[in-house]
Amino acid sequence: MGKSKNDGVQNRHLYTRVSYLHQAACRLATLGHDRPDRTKNEQGSKENDDSVTQNMARLLVEDLRAVSRKVLIRPTPAMKRTMCKICDTVLVEGRTCFTTVENHSKGGRKPWADVMAMRCTVCGHIKRFPANCPRQKRRPFRVPGEEPPTLDDADRTEKG
Repeated sequence: MGKSKNDGVQNRHLYTRVSYLHQAACRLATLGHDRPDRTKNEQGSKENDDSVTQNMARLLVEDLRAVSRKVLIRPTPAMKRTMCKICDTVLVEGRTCFTTVENHSKGGRKPWADVMAMRCTVCGHIKRFPANCPRQKRRPFRVPGEEPPTLDDADRTEKG
């Protein structure tokens, strides 16, 4: 009798809006790299254009965060890794951030202690992520008694 429920995502238009804001911010952040180099006479305006597009990208990231907070949408980890949480800059390798691999274990002996560090060139904030380590399953999805995958297991699956 009643209306059947759709199996789709609730508030799809809000997810679409967040996705669009992220894509637009990434496009504006990389806009300077896509354009061919200009002549020497226009160098001053090129730097000004780059700062304008960077500021517009920051504004879009700020709007993205506001929308996702307001409607309780969690951005994906991949989306969060492309944004600086301090200054809302879109992190573009070689332009707005630099990436290094750190290992603070004693003498660098522990290969599973490698950490990828992304330093934002705008504010200097460093984001650190585990490198070469498979993600552990969330607690409700873990099988009791099963060992978490080790670095050796990850190497075997990549090679095999």
